[in-house]
Amino acid sequence: MTTIIMILIALHALSGVFWVGSTFTLARQGGAGSEALFRPQMGAAVVAVLTGAGLWHLLHEAGFGSTEKVLMLGALAAIAAAGVQGALKKKPAVAHRIAAVLLAVTVICMVVSRHV
Repeated sequence: MTTIIMILIALHALSGVFWVGSTFTLARQGGAGSEALFRPQMGAAVVAVLTGAGLWHLLHEAGFGSTEKVLMLGALAAIAAAGVQGALKKKPAVAHRIAAVLLAVTVICMVVSRHV
């Protein structure tokens, strides 16, 4: 079980870092070059969300305390970010700026969740 958790964490972190980093960069550049990164970003989003769901199932399914509430807020923000990026594909500057804020919320939630 530990090996599965380590693999899920690694995939979650790697896909999330790519997604967040590329979104922040594209937001800063006004969406320039977003066409080339759309599919990789959405692929990373899917991997991040699915591995996050797997981690939730393995590590947090038993209860719904403060930690889980904060993680759920982060997960919802990430899902919303992916939705915004997909829905506003034709307006990349707006899409990436909104998604960057939502993904910042996601990262903050993951970082502080163990301390609430």
